[in-house]
Amino acid sequence: MTMDIRRGVAAGVPYAAIGSGPPVLVSAGLWPTTGVGSEAMVSGAIGPLKTLAGERTLVVVNRRGGMPADLGMRGIAAEYAELIREEFGGRADVLGTSTGGSIVQQLAVDHPDAVRRLVLISTACRLGPETKHYQAQTGRLLRRGRTRAAMGVAIMEFMPRGLGPLGRATGWITARRLVPDDDAAADLATTLEAEDRFDLARLAPPISVPTLVVGGGKDKFYDRALFEETAALIPGARLLIVAGKGHIAVTNSAAAQTAIADFLRGE
Repeated sequence: MTMDIRRGVAAGVPYAAIGSGPPVLVSAGLWPTTGVGSEAMVSGAIGPLKTLAGERTLVVVNRRGGMPADLGMRGIAAEYAELIREEFGGRADVLGTSTGGSIVQQLAVDHPDAVRRLVLISTACRLGPETKHYQAQTGRLLRRGRTRAAMGVAIMEFMPRGLGPLGRATGWITARRLVPDDDAAADLATTLEAEDRFDLARLAPPISVPTLVVGGGKDKFYDRALFEETAALIPGARLLIVAGKGHIAVTNSAAAQTAIADFLRGE
């Protein structure tokens, strides 16, 4: 996909738009910094939508900088809804990956008028217990100013089992490149804390828009039971589990991309 990126800001939220046609708002997965300045982040966020290239305007959003510590998922989602209203005609298809998926679940609950169809990929109704533990630990360390230790925990979580010490060392070495200053650390902590508190089962009313849930059969952070529970909490939701794919690999699988494109086309 050609990366001809148009950047803008609406409702205080930075976005990066690619292509033309009806909009798909893409809520990116957890990234160590805010905004959409990273082409790697933008490219990764639109990966599940490659088969829609040339048909849609793909609008990538990421958390803004300077978020109040108590903003929470509801506040982040409200800003995304206002962006859709201000910049993209008031309604859009929406896709969220991982942490971005938690945000758009809140968006669909609070602002169903802004969401036409919803795709949730590598995300679920709540964090799994192990992931919740490590995210909470990372957030606490960031709040204490221990950025190197925080990034060690965060990267260790992504490493295959048995390579935890390598992950900690990598996080320690690269911490200031990933999280360059105290403001970035505070914004990341705010996001982690918001996701730790998020639980779709406690929200009302339930998501009412057509929804597709896509998960990998080998996702390290969300097991099959969580994907199934998520789909069960959303009336009429479709569920696709892609066997053999992990948290990130599933976003690039042909099966997932085809299912997402068909769903967003209304097929």
